[in-house]
Amino acid sequence: MSTPSTGRTPDKKKKPLPYFMQKSEDQALPSFQNRRTLADHVKDNMLCAGRKNYFQRIVYVGRHPKVTGMTLRDRFLKLIKEIQEATTNEIKLFGLMINFDGYTVHMIESAEETIGEYMQHLATTSGLFDASRVILVYNNINQRFFRKLVWRASDYLNELKRTELDEKDPELMQNTINSFMVKVYKLCKMVREEELDERNSTANHLLLSFTGSAFKSLYLDENYEEHTPDVAILEYLLGLDCLFTVPEYARFYGKLPDVTSFRDRVWPIPKDLTPYDVFEKSKYDVNLTFGGK
Repeated sequence: MSTPSTGRTPDKKKKPLPYFMQKSEDQALPSFQNRRTLADHVKDNMLCAGRKNYFQRIVYVGRHPKVTGMTLRDRFLKLIKEIQEATTNEIKLFGLMINFDGYTVHMIESAEETIGEYMQHLATTSGLFDASRVILVYNNINQRFFRKLVWRASDYLNELKRTELDEKDPELMQNTINSFMVKVYKLCKMVREEELDERNSTANHLLLSFTGSAFKSLYLDENYEEHTPDVAILEYLLGLDCLFTVPEYARFYGKLPDVTSFRDRVWPIPKDLTPYDVFEKSKYDVNLTFGGK
């Protein structure tokens, strides 16, 4: 008779698998009594990605008053610190913020509540933007680019060759947005690789650093010029009326509306919603009971 091994710790409770990964056929297929919604599939995707929180990605561009890159950086740093002090959400803001000679291209990632708070604070900060447009809103992202907030600055934007935009092209708007997003994603990948490579961290020119700050500031070199949207593209995007400005987006999505239901407006609460004329019959009705007249 074998004796159980001593010192063996009990297995920890395993996390439940999504329904499509479970072995039992009864559990693998959703039944009519237990219908699955889009929220269930979102939870499954988050479980497969090893995440517990619903993350969102937003890309927006802005044109700012003529201030130095450090002044602009300090304004955003102050804004982010105010949000971190006021919020009850433990999930911080992540992403990449790039300043190009008075223009900004920002890609931010975080929980939906955190981004909502950030956009509201951004919209109420007077004098920060001359113009702004929200280019992309990506819900339930599979993977983040960054796990902190990174700032980059450059001074070569005015030296880039301007893109010639054909105003008669019916696909101009979509093509411009697509090419802009390809460049932004490429910049994010390049900066992420640079951040992950500790050997290159000492080779960059450090502008200014704050202990415990939300981000640090580094210059972009000529290697990034090929993937930087030029002034013509930025000005075209800022002039698109079909896109939300930052204040418009904050007003529309930044705060949940107070919606009252039917039960909140009607008293007493009706128990039977059968139409009052359901048993009335006209000469055009068909008798489906196969009974008398």
